[in-house]
Amino acid sequence: MNESIEKFELELQAFLEFRYNLSAAQDSAERFNETEKATFAFVDDYLLKSPNLIAGDVEASVQRILNEFIDSKMK
Repeated sequence: MNESIEKFELELQAFLEFRYNLSAAQDSAERFNETEKATFAFVDDYLLKSPNLIAGDVEASVQRILNEFIDSKMK
């Protein structure tokens, strides 16, 4: 289970960077908003395809990674 969560976390971090950089929005807040919305779709899709994980397994990871991502971009 831990390996599945670690893999998910790595893929989520990569997705966040990719999605944020893909945004054409000029305003940082709008870019974060677009990225956050896309993240929830990414997580839903990931969980549907994962035989080992459910939402409760990754909920804390998603929140932590999103917060860390936003903090890193605000610096």
